[in-house]
Amino acid sequence: MVRESRPGYRGNETRRGSDIPERLLARLWQRRAARQAWFRAHGGQRVRVIYPGRPGLTAGPDFRDALLEVEGVGLVRGDVEIHVRQQDWKAHGHEGDPRYNGVVLHAALETQPTDTRLQSGGIAPVVSLAPLMDDSDTPDGPAGHPLWEFLGARGYTRPETADEAGQLLDRAGDDRFEMKSGQFRTYLAEQEAEQTLYQGIMEGLGYRQNQHPFQLLAQRVGYHALRSAALGLPEEERLHAVRSWLTAMSGLSVSGLSLDGESDEVTLPKGKGFGRPLGADSWRLFRVRPSNHPLRRIAGAAVLIVRFLETGIVGGLLKACESGKPSHLTLVLAVPGEGRGTALVGQGRARDLAVNVVLPFLYALPEGEGEPLSEVRSDAQTSRPYLALWGKFGKLQENEVTREVAEQLLPQGWRETVNSARRQQGLLHLHHLISGAS
Repeated sequence: MVRESRPGYRGNETRRGSDIPERLLARLWQRRAARQAWFRAHGGQRVRVIYPGRPGLTAGPDFRDALLEVEGVGLVRGDVEIHVRQQDWKAHGHEGDPRYNGVVLHAALETQPTDTRLQSGGIAPVVSLAPLMDDSDTPDGPAGHPLWEFLGARGYTRPETADEAGQLLDRAGDDRFEMKSGQFRTYLAEQEAEQTLYQGIMEGLGYRQNQHPFQLLAQRVGYHALRSAALGLPEEERLHAVRSWLTAMSGLSVSGLSLDGESDEVTLPKGKGFGRPLGADSWRLFRVRPSNHPLRRIAGAAVLIVRFLETGIVGGLLKACESGKPSHLTLVLAVPGEGRGTALVGQGRARDLAVNVVLPFLYALPEGEGEPLSEVRSDAQTSRPYLALWGKFGKLQENEVTREVAEQLLPQGWRETVNSARRQQGLLHLHHLISGAS
């Protein structure tokens, strides 16, 4: 039976808060919080959990992008922090940590009759987690899940069968494709197509932690200047030079850089397109696996740039799509490792780049050179092959967002319907709606 939380309620008195691991409380929050009718905060304000949030995998709050309905306020998005005791907020140093200024709810097993103060001076209400300790997990299924109420108001009505769920995810995936293509159209109205695609690929190589610094790197090292400088070199020197320039401009090298065991001093090309190098502190390296280190991704980017140096990156990838085969496009976006080393751009990342960057970009690309980009939208007949190729991609690598949204919205028996990139993109689109992400 779903209950309303009560301040100070501790459930079974034989359970001592000190014996409960915080990670267990976080898991209970993730699985059961949205099944509670309301939580009641200190002062009587009621809080309903629509979406418990995405588990935080880096330093900061336990859950990100939670969606709450707060009595007297309405829908509130933000972070949630979980503790065994409310006073752990101060004990763990969160009160003075700006990374926790986005917390909109503090949930603890043992609470006090006070709100929680943020470093910014703001206040986060506190609710008790005690009722979650006594609730058993209800049968897996979407019926009654408050997220479907939220999504239904935005055109995605709760499905009744697995087939309906698959069709809904297909539609949501198509909406995400159109949204991403629309973003590329906006960029194309402001800058050259080559620079736009180059920036998109660089951002995609940055993964979630380093997308922004990769974008900055692509802006500081403009594609036109990079390509022109590389074409001015003998063919056998181009890859080493491009990799050296990008690495030096990243700020991750101190004196030149180390390539293949050798230390080289780098002379950057003069002229428009090479700006000021980034600082090393621009990059997030905490909990980044060695295989995903930015220097490895920069090395992979250098190979892709040189691979399409003669045709240009847009022309090269247009050519790669002519076969209409996902495997061919994946092959030209993958970069093997040196010797028997780990790939610089593996097959999984290559497929992600194809689905999330290359095909939405090509779909958005106007037909005909010289036409004012701000007034041109892709011709449906011309762009349809890119949409069709996008739809042929099988299931990509899972990530924490697709897993979390599937767990929240789909019963276990329905999750096998998420069997294509299109449907995974649908999960990401639903998450975009839930989190209000840009």
